[in-house]
Amino acid sequence: MRYAVIAPDGELAHHDDSLDWDQVIGVEGKARVRLNRSLAVTGWVNDVGLRFPKRYPRNVVGSCVLAAFGADLQPYAGPVVLTGWNPDNTPLGLTEICSLPKPVDVLDTVHGEVLKALAGQTPRELSPSWAESMREVADHVRTAPTPGLTIRAVTLP
Repeated sequence: MRYAVIAPDGELAHHDDSLDWDQVIGVEGKARVRLNRSLAVTGWVNDVGLRFPKRYPRNVVGSCVLAAFGADLQPYAGPVVLTGWNPDNTPLGLTEICSLPKPVDVLDTVHGEVLKALAGQTPRELSPSWAESMREVADHVRTAPTPGLTIRAVTLP
């Protein structure tokens, strides 16, 4: 299966082999990050990565790429995995996860433009406001508080 990984340090790597979710995302489990449906791509992150900052540092570049692709604006921690996504297979009982569509130029381009924006540059093809919005996303990812977890006792009748 073709997939891509954005490491917490921002490096993008493409792979074309079997995906070992526990090895790549972590044993805690994966969470799907919904992206713009027209891309036929979806993101995956560690389900509880923000709660383990030493093991899963915040992924600033990955969070910006996900936001550029239409994800909810929030910090994502640990590696970000991008796979193909075919929600139309669901009624047939087939899995929705599939190979990352070819060509992957869009992913490579957006990743490169995010890196430029975070370096203070304005990508030539994009507006200065896009670059500024990516820097604002990055600031949010770096500084947003870690979500809390509330556990409540439930008394059953």
